[in-house]
Amino acid sequence: MNTSTVFPASTAEADPEGLLADVITSGWPRLIVPRDMGGEGASPEQLAEALRGLARHHPAAAWMAWSHGLVIEALVRSPNVAVRETVLPDLLDGTRAGAVSWVTELGLVPAPKPVHATPLERGWHLDGRLDQVLNLQWGGYVVLCPVWFAATDAPTYRLGWTLLRGEEDGLQHEMDRSRSLARQAACGTVTLKAVYFREDELLADHAEALSTPLRVLDQALRAAFWSGVSAAPSSPNEFEHLGARR
Repeated sequence: MNTSTVFPASTAEADPEGLLADVITSGWPRLIVPRDMGGEGASPEQLAEALRGLARHHPAAAWMAWSHGLVIEALVRSPNVAVRETVLPDLLDGTRAGAVSWVTELGLVPAPKPVHATPLERGWHLDGRLDQVLNLQWGGYVVLCPVWFAATDAPTYRLGWTLLRGEEDGLQHEMDRSRSLARQAACGTVTLKAVYFREDELLADHAEALSTPLRVLDQALRAAFWSGVSAAPSSPNEFEHLGARR
């Protein structure tokens, strides 16, 4: 992965579609996929170093790659083979973008802000809002969505994970065009109103099976990201206004 070639340092604003294409061309997505699934099987340390180099040359591209990579990690760790085999190829070739909320779960803030599920026969309706979601490409995306499922036999909840396609009925996104970095990384808000989610689309029966590896990778990438941004020619100050926490 040669980030200095693919992402030359520049003050010119790039478009999200072009940045995602560069992230794909750089080979970043395949670094995350294990070798037995056809990828490079890079270690967290190697992934962090690759992202650090990316952030030095183009912070918005690295921000986008961070999101894309976490969605890929969720898929390769998920026991739901059918969902993985359906979605992963599109993430690897850039047909779809991997979107995730900067401020939701994954250790990014003290408490998760998942959407809520209303049970139906063989599925659920999802309602809620995800803020500061990255990689909302108009050409197509899937968003990694944390969900609170109400227990059937007690007044308690359990956390689950699903992937929702951008074209789902009841799912809308609004782009944040107020700042350059937000525009470049296709950042915005996702709102869900009675979005139907089938039970066979659940990424894991036990959320911690995904939450733990996602949190480990996120922590490695966060440190690398900020290290790279601090060394970038452009100022990272704009990220402070986006709610990112170091």
